[in-house]
Amino acid sequence: MKFNGKVLRNKEIAENIWKLDINAGKQFKSLPGQFINVLINDTYEPLLRRPFSIFEASDKKVSIVYKVLGAGTKALAEKKSGDSLDFIGPLGRSYLEFLKRAKNASIIVIGGGTGAASVHYLAKHLRAAGKKFVFIQGARSACNMVAVPEFKKLGCSFSTDDGSLGEKGFVSDLLQKKITGGAVIFACGPKPMFRAIKQACANVKNVKIYASFEEYMGCGIGACLSCVIETTDGTYKRVCKDGTVFDLNDVVI
Repeated sequence: MKFNGKVLRNKEIAENIWKLDINAGKQFKSLPGQFINVLINDTYEPLLRRPFSIFEASDKKVSIVYKVLGAGTKALAEKKSGDSLDFIGPLGRSYLEFLKRAKNASIIVIGGGTGAASVHYLAKHLRAAGKKFVFIQGARSACNMVAVPEFKKLGCSFSTDDGSLGEKGFVSDLLQKKITGGAVIFACGPKPMFRAIKQACANVKNVKIYASFEEYMGCGIGACLSCVIETTDGTYKRVCKDGTVFDLNDVVI
């Protein structure tokens, strides 16, 4: 669905990391793991929409978290309260499709980088549903950590490469201290983090890992094929349409 929203607030919450709150203008219903595709400007620069995971959403409000990296996100950071913002969504599949398979398994939720935005929405859903879960966010340093106060409210543990917040090390190091057999892991972040998580679970029985992938996208609806990833059976899947959440055992990383 297409929305013509208005910026409510656009604020830098960490080093080069911004949180954008949008009034969608009408009811916006989404699920954890889904994303929106934003038209940043109605000019040729940037030409294509940009995908952003949903940090949280309720009623007419939707929030995203993004890192300023290139021309598109730099232009997005210049948006002010009251500015119009065209976006389509919600798009993609939700973590909740895989949560149904978890049954009574222990749940671990992991976010790295701006991928923390996606799992924040999941953690809020789990808390509201009364489910117990382990929550981990990792970053290079405290200044790169996403929305620390909000994550603390959800019982999150933190790991940083330099030890400036939480435990020193990677999320996989913290995971090894908390993982148990039969656990189900939901994660979003960079691919090296996925590989580290998989390695950390290599000797633990019956662990399932479901990961939300962040890829460059053109259309966001499965037509342009710019976001395909290779699967273990030799085929390719569209992150925007077939994901963004996949069983990590099914994906070549």
